[in-house]
Amino acid sequence: MPLKEKNNLMRAGACLIYCLAFCLMGCNSNEKEWSPAEKQLRDSLSKVAYKLKADSMKRKNPLLFMPPDSLYSGDYTDKYSSGIIKFRGYYRLGQPHGQWMSFYPTGLLWSEMHFDKGLRHGPNVTYHENGKIRYSGFYKNDQQDSIWSYYDSTGKLAQKVLFQKDKIVRKLPLPTPK
Repeated sequence: MPLKEKNNLMRAGACLIYCLAFCLMGCNSNEKEWSPAEKQLRDSLSKVAYKLKADSMKRKNPLLFMPPDSLYSGDYTDKYSSGIIKFRGYYRLGQPHGQWMSFYPTGLLWSEMHFDKGLRHGPNVTYHENGKIRYSGFYKNDQQDSIWSYYDSTGKLAQKVLFQKDKIVRKLPLPTPK
């Protein structure tokens, strides 16, 4: 038998052994019942692992917001180290839901957006640091949809774009100044 065929046969045999071992371990009907204390410890360790993962991801992206645990439901507020609110919103079963607001480190409103079961859905308005609107538009199922208006830092309309399913359909003409 050629060497190449022997190697392939050995790999297939090893895979079969691993699969059988996995099935035998998974099908064990004498699986231990966890005591309430052991369940609590497992849940605590799971929450600690989730928090470590969330903290690591937040260090990589400080604008990321994550719930306290994967099934959290309730109000959520994240703050800058200065104590000023960074994000405020509501989680439903671990996913952003309803209106969310984010703020600049100065405390001024940065953006307002709406979520439905974790997807951006509804009006979205983002502001310049001076309080003037930067852009506004509508999300539908986590995709830009409708007319999005973009403004310069003085509040003057700079561009209007029609989106459909996250794709630009066309740029719209601006109203002529009087």
